[in-house]
Amino acid sequence: MDQNETSDRSSARTLAIIAILVAVTAPFWEGPLLASINIHMPMTREIAENTSALDRLDRRTAELEQQLGTATAQLGRLQAQLAETTGRANAAAERTTTLAMVELITALRRAGAFDIQLTALRSTLPDAGELKPLLDQIEPYAVTGIPPAGRLRQEFLRISARLSDRGFMPIAWMSRILPWQRSANAAPASAAETTAQTLADAVTQVGGDDLAGAVITVQSMTGAAHDALADWVEDAKARVAADAVVQRLNDQINQRSNKTVPAARKA
Repeated sequence: MDQNETSDRSSARTLAIIAILVAVTAPFWEGPLLASINIHMPMTREIAENTSALDRLDRRTAELEQQLGTATAQLGRLQAQLAETTGRANAAAERTTTLAMVELITALRRAGAFDIQLTALRSTLPDAGELKPLLDQIEPYAVTGIPPAGRLRQEFLRISARLSDRGFMPIAWMSRILPWQRSANAAPASAAETTAQTLADAVTQVGGDDLAGAVITVQSMTGAAHDALADWVEDAKARVAADAVVQRLNDQINQRSNKTVPAARKA
């Protein structure tokens, strides 16, 4: 009896130990074992499906990351190409504007028309800034041209000689020679002397290439002398404005050149 009882207890302990081991290790081998005999537990199937879904998600994520990297690299190349194209376009616009400036300068230095050059400059330089009033002033002469300074000088001397022949200066000269006529001709002589002196000052200014000063001087005159020189004044004002345009365009060209040279050295 004792031996049978002891054997039974030993078998029971062994079975208990085996049961414990089976219970503990079951999660590791239960699924594969059941799958090998084509028995699938619901949880095992769900875990497998989730694992498969996670694998697909990982692969899709990797593909998207690769595509994103490719797109980022392509975007960088496109941005670089855009910057290069924009730089070239800006440089071409700068060259076009500079060329239009040079063409207008050349046209304004001669007596011919400059309507094409003026239109080209306005189209390439929409914001003319301080140049706009000067461009507006010379625009009425765009088709006919602005007389050069030499021609204006000759025209002024011709008109001033004609005015002198009409009696402005002889009256002043006679009032000094004939003192008995001073009292009678005091007012006319004074006006004639003033006109003669103003005309002489303008002649001196024109001869000294001070066209702007001559315009101011002539504009202070009155009467027949003012009327005779009215057209000349308008032409002279246009020439003064044209010379100012030429000067400012030259300044802008020099400024653009100074900006271009350092940029070329950096490149």
